Amino acid sequence: MSAGVMEMGAEMNNETKYMQKIFPIELVLDAMKDNGYKDAAHAVAELIDNSIQSGLEIKKKTHVQLICKEQSSLISDRNSSRIEQIAVYDNAGGMDKDELQSALAFGMGSRRKAKDGIGKFGMGLPNASISQCNRVDVYSWKNGKTYHTYLDIKEIAREHYDVVPEPQLASLPNEWVDCIQGEIEGSGTLVIWSDLDRLKWKRHKAFFSNVEFIVGRMYRYFIGSNCEIRMAAYNGCIVYDQLVKANDPLYLTKDTNTPAPFDSSPGFVSFYNGSIPVAWNGKIHNVNLKVSMCDHKFRKDFNSYYSDKSYGNPGATPFGKHCAKNLGISIVRAGRELELNNSFTNVYDPTERFWGAEISFSPELDEVFGVTNNKQAATALRQLSLADIAQEEGLDSKSEADAFMNENNDIRLPVIRVSEKVVSILSAVRGELDKQRKGSVKKNDYSSDLSHKAEGVATKFDQKLDAKGESDRKSDTLSDEQKAEEIKEELERDGLSLSEEDTKKLISDALQSSDKFIITSADIRGADIIFDVTTPGGKLKVTINESHPFYKNLVSDIADDPQYYDIIKLLFSAWAIMEDKQQDEQYKEWLLEARKDWGYYAKQMLTEYLKNG
Repeated sequence: MSAGVMEMGAEMNNETKYMQKIFPIELVLDAMKDNGYKDAAHAVAELIDNSIQSGLEIKKKTHVQLICKEQSSLISDRNSSRIEQIAVYDNAGGMDKDELQSALAFGMGSRRKAKDGIGKFGMGLPNASISQCNRVDVYSWKNGKTYHTYLDIKEIAREHYDVVPEPQLASLPNEWVDCIQGEIEGSGTLVIWSDLDRLKWKRHKAFFSNVEFIVGRMYRYFIGSNCEIRMAAYNGCIVYDQLVKANDPLYLTKDTNTPAPFDSSPGFVSFYNGSIPVAWNGKIHNVNLKVSMCDHKFRKDFNSYYSDKSYGNPGATPFGKHCAKNLGISIVRAGRELELNNSFTNVYDPTERFWGAEISFSPELDEVFGVTNNKQAATALRQLSLADIAQEEGLDSKSEADAFMNENNDIRLPVIRVSEKVVSILSAVRGELDKQRKGSVKKNDYSSDLSHKAEGVATKFDQKLDAKGESDRKSDTLSDEQKAEEIKEELERDGLSLSEEDTKKLISDALQSSDKFIITSADIRGADIIFDVTTPGGKLKVTINESHPFYKNLVSDIADDPQYYDIIKLLFSAWAIMEDKQQDEQYKEWLLEARKDWGYYAKQMLTEYLKNG
């Protein structure tokens, strides 16, 4: 051998010796197991994406079957079962040899450049699979040929290979064929997860319960018309078999997994349904916004919907708890939900559960809204305003910020257009829900069903006094019909909109109550008084003025605290007794004028204080 050849060989050996991969494959795969999937339900959703998209491409209703195999064992003298393998089967289009090999390569999915449809990024199958298990086997068939390949994380780490094993002709494993319901059709795919090292839910009941809630919400627009999703568990024999029902966070549809009685009928009513035009890349896109709210009837009379148990408030009911789990705005891309977004939500407020909202858009806006490659979030879609941009960019006004963003084709501008509309509509729906709450509270103010501590104390004090007032005179001289009519007029003045049946019951409750006092609040427009005093039907009624800054900035904040609110009630009740007992009409008129002047002066000073505060 010549010296030149020997020298070249030595150089090559040295090059090989010092070659070092920048990213060792086993370390990359280990890091990718922590790839942002929230749990197994969201990982399974990626596989269902592939199935549904494949079915849509061939215009076929897709039957997806999510199958668990459990193994029983004796743990601490107790028989326990845990999931050993999970499979997802579909009867969609299937893959040929080349497509199958690409499907298990990261970022090489066939739909990664798609501009529409629920699949796009090409990361789903391998990413989702390794987030839950160490081995994924895939069988796919079409045109009379079935191919199989796999990824095994432990094997890759051991053998240091970095290519997907070449798919081989194969037959479907009999142990899985036996679990698949119905006849195996001419095309389809079977994905099997084994060595489940990251599975949070160990038993099929917990796994399927969470899958149905999440997957049922994600694919609510596909379930029924475009796909059917079966959940089945086997432990020697079949132990669970059920179809996934849709989960509608707007509660406007029927036949859902919502607890009875709203599983078969809507629980909310529509509040808003419109589109928001946004400009991006020289084109106008429509972003759709839907908002719904709980029916007033349920919130005011929730216990009538349940015969087996009495609940303390509507949020404690099965329906209320279901609503709490769906709290947030449903972000929908191409008909498939990405996430529940809570950036617009007051998560500390229990009444937030009683509205629902959905923002939907096409994949053309993925970049604008920051859609992640695992399709679990739209990271840029958040509460954002022109005022925020003006502050960030050091601009003097919102109009300057608007012009600045238009000039620069700023990607945040469509987000602002959507955000400002959402904030406006949510403000309106919250106002309606607040009216519902206040209506229920005011109704209770008249009711004898509840123990009113302040009203009781005021009544006992009034009874100790020798002097008789206008309320006593009415109580002694008016007929029951006249008393009822006066209370009815007060209900109307307070703005309580009730059915005829509810009105009659409320009047009856008020007249039968041993409490002389009715203490409530109402919007007394055009009046500067802090509170009003009237004597309907022989009762002594104190009405706190909701339009006065005293109510808006103090009473409304403490109304849910019984002790503090009772102190306010007793303070005004003392004045009401003084005014009611006064026999001198001229002095009584002076007291009324004093109450008006006091309210006016307080309003002026509070307004000035709050303006400068």
